[in-house]
Amino acid sequence: MLLLSIATNLPAQSLTFQAGPAAPDLQCLTSKPVPRPAATPTPLEELYEIPEEDLLLEFIKSLPDPAASTQSSVGLFSKLPKSRPLNIGLWGDSHAAANFFAEELFQSVNLSKDKVLPRFIPPTLARGGVRLPLRKQCQGQGWKYDLAYVGGQEGVKFSRGMARLNSTINNSYQWIDFRTQGQQPNLRGVDILYAASTMPTTLGITVDQLPEQLVDLKLNERGAIQIQTQGGLMSTLKLRLVKGSISLEGFVPAYAEPARLYFDTLAIPGATVRSWRLIDPEYFKALGHQTPYDVVLLQYGTNEGNQKPFDPVTYENDLTTSLQNLRRIYPDAVCVLLGPTDRGTLIARSGKTKPRANTQNDQTQSAGKATIAKELLVYSRVHEQINRLQQSVGQQYGCSFWDWQRAMGGVGGAYAWLRQSPTLMSRDLIHLTVAGYQASARLFSKEMQFEDAFK
Repeated sequence: MLLLSIATNLPAQSLTFQAGPAAPDLQCLTSKPVPRPAATPTPLEELYEIPEEDLLLEFIKSLPDPAASTQSSVGLFSKLPKSRPLNIGLWGDSHAAANFFAEELFQSVNLSKDKVLPRFIPPTLARGGVRLPLRKQCQGQGWKYDLAYVGGQEGVKFSRGMARLNSTINNSYQWIDFRTQGQQPNLRGVDILYAASTMPTTLGITVDQLPEQLVDLKLNERGAIQIQTQGGLMSTLKLRLVKGSISLEGFVPAYAEPARLYFDTLAIPGATVRSWRLIDPEYFKALGHQTPYDVVLLQYGTNEGNQKPFDPVTYENDLTTSLQNLRRIYPDAVCVLLGPTDRGTLIARSGKTKPRANTQNDQTQSAGKATIAKELLVYSRVHEQINRLQQSVGQQYGCSFWDWQRAMGGVGGAYAWLRQSPTLMSRDLIHLTVAGYQASARLFSKEMQFEDAFK
């Protein structure tokens, strides 16, 4: 049995519930439809499109073969402990947040999803683009986020979820069904982690279908509410802000049956590695349930590459400070940086260059194609710079590097993946399809010899 344990530096209040029958599936409350604006923006697909087929085929044929990776991964995972389940944390952006990459990574080493459990559930569990191994969650109105990568929130500090979920609206609620699809109840309890509040605050807590219990939070103290069950297991938790102000930092489940692997997905769509530069390592480490991760995976770069103009010096400085902070928190963990994927460029519909029939101006045609070809590689070249910096800076802090762009075929690989069957690249030429993330996870597993962690 895995029991809850609160660090001595994190004040805790305990609630005990006498377990009852298994809870039915959560049914979220229906909310009023949001009024549609009078004028809706023009859909992206009406303004931009992927390049024409003939131009795209010609362009793909002209791309050079990717250079082989020069960073060895031999033995990277082989020395990890074999006598207990491993703890792995994955931080990143939308590529990681959807969890398709992680789930296929488990499959690649023959771990079924029900054998992999999270030790920590971030407060972003209901945020768009985030997909966690939970059966369901329901979030009422009135909640707002503080996000570490945004910066600028005066006095706000962050723990490992890199976010806070805040509300001052009475009856704001957060409901969670901790069962995965098809899984039976496996929780003996859960801790609710919260940041300090300057307002007298009362929360209502409901476990399964048992009566709600009220908890008064201590003023100006960061802490945890420790939920325990007696005589059985729990499945669902309902949290309600009765009055005051709440800033949630995450949830820590305690399981009745252990997992083969503990894997936390802590990625947030839109995030950058700047999250790690802006945190306070001491506040981060003081979190009561500071899991000693055996492996830390950082998957960033796409959103940094979207900044115009991209400044490699600023990026290198941000990355350096971020890895310094990471090593203050996880000095002994195996660290792997996953570089950004390749990325393509959509062509403005009004600006396409299409060769005309029977034209005599071949030079003009060639110049037009060259211009488009250059445009198609704008983001690819930026990602190429980011990958080189991640590899070089990562080495200084004992972090291995996996070149996701190279695994896709190198610069311009996004277009080739778009034409695969099934297609591996989304038509926005930024994100991958589910099949693309699954193919990427298999490549990562093979190239980084991930299976060594479980031999």
